[in-house]
Amino acid sequence: MTSMPSDTPPILDVRSLRGARETLVYQHGGLFPVLAVTGAGVAVAVLRGGAGHMGLGGRLEVVRSLDGGATWTAPAVVTDSERDDRNPAFGVSRAGTLLLSYQRQGRYDAAGNLGEANAARPPEIMVTRSADGGLTWELPYLLSHDLLRSGSPFGKIVQLEDGALCMAVYGATFPELLGDKIDQAQPGKGSSYLVRSVDNGLTWDDPSLIGVNMNETGLLALPGGEMLALMRHYGEPVDVTREGSANPGALFSARSGDGGHTWSAPVQVTAPYRHPADLLRLSNGDILLTYGNRATPYRIEGLVSRDGGRSWLNLLLAFSGPLYGYDLPAPRPSELGYPSSVVYNGRGITLYYYHPSMRRPLAPHIREHNPLYLAQDYCAIAVTWQEEELIRAIEGAVAG
Repeated sequence: MTSMPSDTPPILDVRSLRGARETLVYQHGGLFPVLAVTGAGVAVAVLRGGAGHMGLGGRLEVVRSLDGGATWTAPAVVTDSERDDRNPAFGVSRAGTLLLSYQRQGRYDAAGNLGEANAARPPEIMVTRSADGGLTWELPYLLSHDLLRSGSPFGKIVQLEDGALCMAVYGATFPELLGDKIDQAQPGKGSSYLVRSVDNGLTWDDPSLIGVNMNETGLLALPGGEMLALMRHYGEPVDVTREGSANPGALFSARSGDGGHTWSAPVQVTAPYRHPADLLRLSNGDILLTYGNRATPYRIEGLVSRDGGRSWLNLLLAFSGPLYGYDLPAPRPSELGYPSSVVYNGRGITLYYYHPSMRRPLAPHIREHNPLYLAQDYCAIAVTWQEEELIRAIEGAVAG
C-alpha cells in the first residue's frame, strides 16, 4: 500500500503567488545545496563549486542572505582539498553552531577520471563546524564512526527535543547494522543509516538503520520525539550512457517514534524519477516535501502532508517551470533538483540547482569533453515565498 497522490493532481505554481520571487544565487556551480538559518536570522546555504557533478576540482562553499533570500553574498570557500569535496549535510544546533559534513572522494585516476574504488584513496566523511554563522570554520575532522566513514552524508542535520543531533548517512550494506533485515538487502545496493551527536557535533555515533536498498534521505524532527524520513530508492539498474538514464528510484517514507532508533517499513510516496527529498514543517503543522522531478516536465515539485507524513494531499506544488524547455521531448539527462527549504520570520526559501543545456556525455566517467565534470552553466536558483500566503493557497486549492 502506498500514500501516493493520484496521477493527475491539481497543480499550484508557487511562483504565481504575489509574494513569491525567483533569484539567481550562483552561476557556474551551486550543486547539491542545503539551507540552514542561524539564530541571528541569516540564511546560509552550503553548495558545490569548482566542478560539475563530478571532478577533483569540486569544493564546498557557502553563500549567505541577510534579507530572506532576496540577495546573496558571493561564494566563500569552506573546504577545497586535493580530492573531490562533495555531498554536503548541513544544519544548525540550538547552541548556534553550524554543522557541515561532507564526502571527500578520492576515486579518481591520474587523469582525473572517476574510476573504481582505490584502497589508497577511499571515500571519507568529514565534519567541520562554524561558531560565527559560517564566516569561519574549524579544521575538518573524520566522522567518528569507523564503519560508516566511507559512505556519504545527506541533507539537513536535525536536532531532537532531547538535544541529540541526527544526520543521515548512506553507504554499503553492513550486516551488523541491518540485523534481521539483512535478507532484504539486494546485491550492489546500499542502505540508509542515521548517526547521532550529543556533544554539538564533535563526535557522531550510535548508528541505526533507516532503510535497506535506500540512499539519499531527508530527515525531519517532529514533536514528541517522532521523526520522518523520505528516502531515495536505488531503483533498477539503468544504462548510464543513455539520455534520461538517471537512477529511476522513487521516494519512500519511514517513521520513527523513538528518536530515530527504529523505523517503520518503507511506504512509497512518489512515482519513479522523483528524488531526492527535503522536508520542512510549516507553522500550521503541515509538512512540505520538495524534490526534483527528473522526468517530463523536468521541474522542482512539492507535496504537502497534514498528518505527519502518513499521507499526502492530492495537490502538486511547482517551484519551477520545465527546466529544459516547454517543448523538449523526453528523455533527457536529468541534472536538476536537490531542493532545500527553510522558513523563518514568515518567509520561506526553496533553493535548487540545475543545468539548462546538458548533453549526453560520450563516456559517463571520462573527464575529457564531458559536461558533467565542468562547473560551466550549472546554476542555483532561490524561490522565496510568504508562508501564510502559501498556506492559504494550499487550503484554497484543496477546498476548490
